[in-house]
Amino acid sequence: MLSLTYSIADQNVATTKSMGIYNLSVNLARSLSANPRLEKLTVFSNHTISPSLPASEKMFVEEHDSAMEHKVGRIWWDQWGVYRRAEAWRNSWLFLPKGFCSFVRRPRVKVAAYVHDTMEYHYRGRYPRFQSRLENFYFARSLEATLRRAGVIFTNTEFSRSEILKMARQSDFPAPEVIVAGYGFDVRPACVVEKENRVLLFASTLPHKRTDMAIQLLNQWQKKSGFDGVIDCIGILSPVMERPAGRHWNWVGRVPPAEGRDMMRRARAIVYVSEYEGFGMPPVEAVMEGTAPVFSDIPPLREVMGGAGCAFANSSAESFFAAMEKALATTPRTLQLWSEHLLGKHNWPAVTEKIVGGLLSHAG
Repeated sequence: MLSLTYSIADQNVATTKSMGIYNLSVNLARSLSANPRLEKLTVFSNHTISPSLPASEKMFVEEHDSAMEHKVGRIWWDQWGVYRRAEAWRNSWLFLPKGFCSFVRRPRVKVAAYVHDTMEYHYRGRYPRFQSRLENFYFARSLEATLRRAGVIFTNTEFSRSEILKMARQSDFPAPEVIVAGYGFDVRPACVVEKENRVLLFASTLPHKRTDMAIQLLNQWQKKSGFDGVIDCIGILSPVMERPAGRHWNWVGRVPPAEGRDMMRRARAIVYVSEYEGFGMPPVEAVMEGTAPVFSDIPPLREVMGGAGCAFANSSAESFFAAMEKALATTPRTLQLWSEHLLGKHNWPAVTEKIVGGLLSHAG
């Protein structure tokens, strides 16, 4: 049997840079607690997460609020604290769902990590000035430590696996053991709502999300098609980014997850533009909520969607226009078929079984 220490103490929905990583971290903890091959699960948590964890005889929750309250506490926890507490519990493995190991000290316990992407290396080559030098150094060194010291690495897609192995080769590290565990989604109860004449755009200040391209393409499409509805823009938008004026644009900003799902459900289409991802959750979430997604045709999104949704080439406005028209014409029956297909590909029990099986196979 397997015992596991699982650290999410440094995560907080109010300050996270990635809701995808936060959602995986919390949902995976829930799913692990239900796996019959896991004997004991120790969760390092904080007061913002603990109420959402399930009651389980095999789960022991230990709160460390200082890990998420300020940067100094987060750094101390990442580099020293999490290892010290994991050693005290003496479980089979320490699991790090954000994927970053300490580069200051070596672990005295077996460490597994879920690496979502190699964004730090992507930014180093394409956007070297986006983050401060200190942030670039910190996260790059932490990811390198994961490649060198984790006994097994889990990830979300074959694309991410190939990127992790490429990074190891470029850094002249021995090839790590990388298992594609995937990402899970829950079956949502049927919630039929009346569609409104709205399109939902996901915005971000992160440069790889290409919010600038999305706004430009949507503005061109609205004028060309004569779309008479509203384009709602949710997320964090740079104050210096140019915004089209007029009644067709609604600049909402960041919204709570439940409100975002409701807006997704009522929209006729969602738009997700990116140049680089590890997985890319919103197009799948849109289908689950009964809305057609329009998304960039890049390798990880092709892999994740498996033919569902409406992909377009980032380099072609005409391709985007065609994807928008396809999305607006998508029937509820097609959306139901897409949803069944995606839930078969991406579900928590399957993800958890791959992780538990991978840890047990590396128990020696």
